[in-house]
Amino acid sequence: MKRLAGILVVAAVVVAVWLALRALPRRSPPPAPVRETATPIPDRLPEHPDTVLEARLRALVSGAPARCGIVAMDLGNGAIARVNADTLIPLLSVVKLPVAIVVLDGVDQGKWSLSTPITLLPQDMHPRGWVGDRYPGGGGPVSLNRLLIAMLTRSDNSSADALMRLVGGPHEVTRWLERHGIRDLHVDRTERALGDDWYGLTPGVDTTESAEEIRETRSHVPEAVHDSAAREMLLDPRDTGTAEACVHLLELLWSRKLLSSTMTDTLESILTRCRTGPGRLPGMLPKGTRIARKTGTGGISEGITVAINDIGVIRLPNRHDVAIAVLIGSPRGPVHRAERLIARVARAVFDAWSPPDSIGHP
Repeated sequence: MKRLAGILVVAAVVVAVWLALRALPRRSPPPAPVRETATPIPDRLPEHPDTVLEARLRALVSGAPARCGIVAMDLGNGAIARVNADTLIPLLSVVKLPVAIVVLDGVDQGKWSLSTPITLLPQDMHPRGWVGDRYPGGGGPVSLNRLLIAMLTRSDNSSADALMRLVGGPHEVTRWLERHGIRDLHVDRTERALGDDWYGLTPGVDTTESAEEIRETRSHVPEAVHDSAAREMLLDPRDTGTAEACVHLLELLWSRKLLSSTMTDTLESILTRCRTGPGRLPGMLPKGTRIARKTGTGGISEGITVAINDIGVIRLPNRHDVAIAVLIGSPRGPVHRAERLIARVARAVFDAWSPPDSIGHP
């Protein structure tokens, strides 16, 4: 009996301990570490190289006194032609297109709206341009939409710098592009910094100067200093890109993979109103051809221009859209000669990919 009593006591103790342990709060397992995920890179359209058109384009630019990068892609069927597609060329005001895309992505995310008022700062202002002429010392406010239109249709530099400041600076634009799988398209400087480098001003020049003051500062740069700086800009890797990267950007934009449909439509509409470089991509296309585009134009020193560019999307008679980028780096001679070359490239692409019975003549 004593043995049985002992066993019962031990059993009672074990049960009591077990019940006590069950009553204790359970410790949750440690949370899994949060991993930062990159934006998935959207799939690209399957390609169908057009070697006949490619040979035609190569022949067009073979004798040009310049470095030429060309890519054209039919966004309807994937036909593509490339010439020196990976050659890095100064983008100049072509960078205003990715700036606009990042701004409109902010609208999609609710950070701001098209009607958001932007106060212009002195460092935003440039000696010439639609905004700079109206607000030489800064001021405003001016609506985001108004700045966007001026930047894209008139290539207004003051608008571009105000909008770059809004999104966090030029490097934030490049990081945004890289997060979306767009490589070899670099935005490294503001438009004012780019202009200061062109004139050979010392880095760190007073950014509080008004447009009129910066014009005066640049006018006193010795000619030898300016010429040396201009030559260096021809080889500067900053703010450069490839025709391949430009068409990739256009392809993703037109397929609604970068912005909402509403913001994509807004941007496309503005780009169809581009006023700069009318003799470039649209120069030899049939009258009435729909084209949305953005140009880039560099300064001229000793007969050499930094670059003459035009990228955009052309609507063919069969309703296919063609993304095209023609970048011409360091062209020698008059600007209109490089512009004519861009127009001839665009016409060759238009003729090659349009139905034979729909081709008109310029």
